[in-house]
Amino acid sequence: MFQHILLPTDGSQLSRDTAERAVAFAKAARARLTALYARPVGQMDNYGDVVQPAALDRLVNNSEGKSKEYLGFIKKLCKEAGVECNALSVPNDSPWEAIIDVAESQECDLIFMSKHGRGGLSSLLLGSETYRVLTHSSIPVLVYRPSDIDAGRRKAREKAREKERKRA
Repeated sequence: MFQHILLPTDGSQLSRDTAERAVAFAKAARARLTALYARPVGQMDNYGDVVQPAALDRLVNNSEGKSKEYLGFIKKLCKEAGVECNALSVPNDSPWEAIIDVAESQECDLIFMSKHGRGGLSSLLLGSETYRVLTHSSIPVLVYRPSDIDAGRRKAREKAREKERKRA
C-alpha cells in the first residue's frame, strides 16, 4: 500500500526508537524510506525573546554535525534491513513545515513519526510538531507511540489513585 515513507528525526531516543519501527515497517511493506532532519536556520524573528542569541548560534553551528549523526543512524538501520534510503537535511526553523514540504516534494505517501520528540520547556514553547503535521498534512501520518509511554502513564495514574485512597 505505501511505497515511499518519510521519517523525520530530531535525534531523541524516542526518535531513534521510532526509526527502528519505521524501518521494520518499510521492510515489511517493501517501501523505500526518506529520512529527514530539519536543522535550524537561526533567524531570531522565528524565536522572539524566548531564545538567547548565543544559544541560537550554538544550536545552528552544531546542527550540521547533528544532522550527519541523526541521519547516519537511520541510514545504518536501513542498510542492515535492506531498505532503500535517502537522507535529507533541510534548513528550516519550523520542523512541521519542513516535514510537509519534503513529504510533498519527494512524493511520499506516508509520514511515519513519533508522538513526542524533545520534551521539557522546549516542547511547551514550541508545541507539538506531530500535532501540526497531523492538522496540516494531506499525506497520511502514522504516529508511533511506544508501549512504555502507556506503561509509564498507567503507573503514574496508579500512584495518584493510591495517594487519593490514602487521603480518604
